This record gives sequence, structure tokens and C-alpha cells, in this order.
Amino acid sequence: MAAVDAAEVFELEVVRIPQSIAGENVKVPSVYLDDRLLAEIDGLRDGMIEDEDLLEELEKAKVLKKGN
Repeated sequence: MAAVDAAEVFELEVVRIPQSIAGENVKVPSVYLDDRLLAEIDGLRDGMIEDEDLLEELEKAKVLKKGN
């Protein structure tokens, strides 16, 4: 899972939200960084984000790395 791997490198919290809380119109699975959609089932990246893509997005968002 890309998010778990990224959490080993970056200072971030991975939160899983069930669809019942996310809302009826949210496609599951979806991956967000803040309020920006990174992956959505049947849409952007077909619900899957590769490790290298997620790490690149976190770098662009200037998320702090562990140990810094």
C-alpha cells in the first residue's frame, strides 16, 4: 500500500474513512492529499496510486520528511 510506505518516509497520518462517512457521491477507494484528489476508482488512476506517484505528490506538497 503506497500510503503506508509513504508514512515511513514522510511526516503524515494515513486515515481510512468508510464510504458511509465519506458520503454517497464519493467513489471508493479514493486517495486524497488534503482536499486534492490523487486517485479515484473508475476515474483518476483507477483508484490506485503507485508508490513513486504518491512520493512525488508529497514532495510537491512540501510534506516534511521524517528526521528533518
